[in-house]
Amino acid sequence: MADLTLEELKRLHDQNFQANQVTRERAADDRVFSRVSQWDDGLLSDSQLQYRGEFNLIRKATRKIIADLRSNPIQIDFVPLDDERDDGAELIDGLYLTEDRRNSTLESYDNAALECVDCGVGGWELFTEYQTNNAGDRNQVIRRRPIYEANNNSFPDANAKSLDKSDARNWSILEPFTKDGYQELYEELTGNTTTGAPANFSSPEQSYTFPWISGQNQLFYIVRFYHRTKIKDKVLTFADPMGQELLLRESDLMKAGENSDVSIMDELIEQGYEIVSEKSIKRWQVKRYIASGEEILKVEDVPGTHIPVVHTYGEHTFVEGEEIWEGVVRLAKDPQRLRNFMLSYLADIVSRSPRPKPIFFPEQIAGFESMYEETGADNNYPYYLQQRKDASGADLPMGPAGMMPTADLPQGMRDLAAETREAVKDVADPGLPDNFADPAMSGYAMEQMRAEFDMQSVVYQQNLKFAKRWDAVIYAGMSSIIFDSPRKVTVTRPDGERESVEIMETILDKESGELVVLNDLTNQEFEVFAEVGHSYTSKKEKTRVELRELANQFAATDPQMHRALSLKGLMLIDGVDLDDIRDYGNKQLLLGGFKEPTTDEDIAFMEQAANKEQEPDPAMVLAMAEQGKAEAQMMREQRMSMSDQARAQNDQGKLQIDAFRAETDRNSVEVDAAEAGVNIEFTQAKTMDVKADTMEKMGDRFRSRSKPAPVRQEPTFEYDPMTGELSRSA
Repeated sequence: MADLTLEELKRLHDQNFQANQVTRERAADDRVFSRVSQWDDGLLSDSQLQYRGEFNLIRKATRKIIADLRSNPIQIDFVPLDDERDDGAELIDGLYLTEDRRNSTLESYDNAALECVDCGVGGWELFTEYQTNNAGDRNQVIRRRPIYEANNNSFPDANAKSLDKSDARNWSILEPFTKDGYQELYEELTGNTTTGAPANFSSPEQSYTFPWISGQNQLFYIVRFYHRTKIKDKVLTFADPMGQELLLRESDLMKAGENSDVSIMDELIEQGYEIVSEKSIKRWQVKRYIASGEEILKVEDVPGTHIPVVHTYGEHTFVEGEEIWEGVVRLAKDPQRLRNFMLSYLADIVSRSPRPKPIFFPEQIAGFESMYEETGADNNYPYYLQQRKDASGADLPMGPAGMMPTADLPQGMRDLAAETREAVKDVADPGLPDNFADPAMSGYAMEQMRAEFDMQSVVYQQNLKFAKRWDAVIYAGMSSIIFDSPRKVTVTRPDGERESVEIMETILDKESGELVVLNDLTNQEFEVFAEVGHSYTSKKEKTRVELRELANQFAATDPQMHRALSLKGLMLIDGVDLDDIRDYGNKQLLLGGFKEPTTDEDIAFMEQAANKEQEPDPAMVLAMAEQGKAEAQMMREQRMSMSDQARAQNDQGKLQIDAFRAETDRNSVEVDAAEAGVNIEFTQAKTMDVKADTMEKMGDRFRSRSKPAPVRQEPTFEYDPMTGELSRSA
């Protein structure tokens, strides 16, 4: 589709500019009333008051609502539409939280909330830029910038009706420049120089009471105009020799080849890719035009399929086709004006009324007039003198003859001053109950009371939720386009921890043997959900309180649960140099089985703990010591019992030994006696043998004389051990 001409662009802008003009004028006046002056309007311009004070009750209410919006941030959750590609949800969650912490993003949110509370509408814009230009980095990132005075300078499609303006087909944003600023912008965008002043693109909507925008400041307004159209395109499916498929749009191929001599299609074919299918589609295309009142300075494509502009509204509705928005200031202006007028009028009465002065006859102070002329700090007389008698000697009255009357304040004025305060509070501030600071109030009652206070800001919170959800949809659409090549990015976890992640990382799947791309956001779509919730810090503080209460409940009934809850509380403590305490609590929860290891450090710690004896905790040591004492006492008693049994057995054995020894001694005596008897018999036998031998020798001597001597035969003896006797053998 051909680009818009300057005339077409102006026509569309004028339609948006003229729509809802009455609402914008009233909202502009609200903004001035809230932030500039509460007296610069036509209602009080003819007042004859000398003193004009501002007794601002609205500012307190606006601060309360803004504080609620900041302390209850919107929580965003990305859910992939394709269940088989859920790896990108965690990645885009982390990328979105990282961008949410940047200063430009925080300023965008805060400025939008402030303007929304004041006049009913605020907004911001998303854009892409290169991460750094120092080394020729071509990686793009998504950023946000505030739209200052969105009521006056931001004009969505007049036909858009949705609260988040997701149905807008065009959008114009005006930005003021001085003459020098415009010349620098012109040179940056076109590469040329200009010395002339451009014609204004269009005057922004102004408050009719704003005192200093009346032509004195030479500002020139440039427009950033977004145009969203549906175009026809083709999706080509390429396949490489390995069977890996690549999806590319025909329009992207043509655009990539505009600045190259070689067609991208030809390069793919040379690399072995083949076109396996093609499909005709219709898709949304967004272009951004930057133009002055005399020419279009630049045209560029916007990543994604949505206009990257977000509006958040206060109270918002449609009445007879007119879109109406307003902030908290609108209904509080009249009672605030009346309060300012009444108190200023009272101040005027007091300042203009004469002070009470005494009235004297001339004769009373004759000669002492100088004492009564000085007033205030110049009157240093310790006392005044007064005449007692006149010239004729007659007595004069003592003291003043009368007093000058003071200004009389109307009674209705006092009542009306009190009523104006209540009128402003009824509209803008719910107020605090008398027992808000009661120390006896329970935590639940305090929570319920805070919830009641939040009702004042619930409309703004809910509308901001719509805006943040649409912001996340725009962010997801832009992310699928710019995060299309491998690089490292920083992601933020819900607890605030940051880590570096590789996107578009290609690995080999060991099971399938195919190449798999991890953390791929290209061609991935998400459903976005938004909820109003407390910040992580406030939720953490609330959790710490609940953990302390639960730990106290389990202190007597379940020591293990008491210990686990106490350790969990250690992990949530804040402060300087407490990392070691939090790390100790984390490790003890891991060792106790109350927490699963989720990080590489946790896994390494559990593996290390599995390879060595687990150090017991003090409670376990105490329990083991008590058990050891009991076991030692039992063993002592068993040992004493066994000792008694052994002593008895020993005594029994000694008795048996003594009996055995006695029996042995008796047997020994008997053996000795038997041996003695044998010896006696042996001696007797030997004696008899000697005698016989002697007798034989004597006989032989006798026979030798008469005949030859006969041969002698020695006797033999046998010992019977059973009887202990000797017997001659046969």
